[in-house]
Amino acid sequence: MKKLIKVMSLLVTLLTLFPINSAKAQDDITVAIVTMMSHPSLDLIKDGVYEGLEAGGYVEGENMDVLYHNVEGDINMLGMVTEEVVSQEPDIIFAISTPVAQAFQNTTEDIPVVLTGVRDPEDAGLVATYEEPGGNMTGVSHMTPHNVQFELIQQFNPEAKTIGMIYTTSEDNSVAEVEQAEATAKEMGFEFVSQGISSTNDMQMVAQSLVGDVDVIFAGNDNTIASAFNTLAEVADNAGVPIITTVEEMVEQGALAGLVLSQKDIGIQNAEYGIQILEGADPATLPVKFMDDYLFVYNGNTAENLEITLPENLTSEGIDLSK
Repeated sequence: MKKLIKVMSLLVTLLTLFPINSAKAQDDITVAIVTMMSHPSLDLIKDGVYEGLEAGGYVEGENMDVLYHNVEGDINMLGMVTEEVVSQEPDIIFAISTPVAQAFQNTTEDIPVVLTGVRDPEDAGLVATYEEPGGNMTGVSHMTPHNVQFELIQQFNPEAKTIGMIYTTSEDNSVAEVEQAEATAKEMGFEFVSQGISSTNDMQMVAQSLVGDVDVIFAGNDNTIASAFNTLAEVADNAGVPIITTVEEMVEQGALAGLVLSQKDIGIQNAEYGIQILEGADPATLPVKFMDDYLFVYNGNTAENLEITLPENLTSEGIDLSK
């Protein structure tokens, strides 16, 4: 009997020193986060992934190891990085941007990949359909309808006839968006002019060529455009051409206005999707989710410089990012 009491006492001591936690806290996980490059939008998405994971109980250094890679826009490095990441067999991968997701599509069919900062995963061939992705990839898309953006143009400049757009020829996501934007613009009675760039080095020349042919420029969610946006904004401002965009950081940098989605929220919501997968959800049957909590933002300084009066019904509820 005394021996049994001693054994039980030892068990109590061990349980006190090493408490039994939930499976989440007991088993460390390894998360890979790979981003295409550094710029404000993608950096905020990355920060949102970390924030969302931590809110869900996964904290780096406590119960989560992170394999973080930034390939700085280098496609050759991207291939090497994706192979290295897959060889380390993380529990889940957050692929920030379409090119990164496509690189992982060519590298693994087994490790779950959360499509983070990917506008149109179906058009990019990353999922079979939005409803049933069918493979190891799913996520939360930040696609925003073009008609709501172009309706803004009609409100602040009813005389506008031509919308211009610059896109990256090598990025499937960007090519798909310019095609969709053109179709919507024509349906709404606008003329549409687009010009492609292959790198940020092309922005100055292409922007200068475009501003003479259009009344308004639409800037989509394009990594290369975002990296060279200051150049585009300067050229457009000098020509007196306003820019409408879906990216809040671009408005802060000098675009006139837009209905935007928070870049950090994109990361947070994708982290939440990742947690569902870590806890047993199958990415093959987890539908692609679409965000719809748009916010009207504008740049008061740009409006003043261009001598444009934005409708009061928008500015009264919107946020001036120039302040």
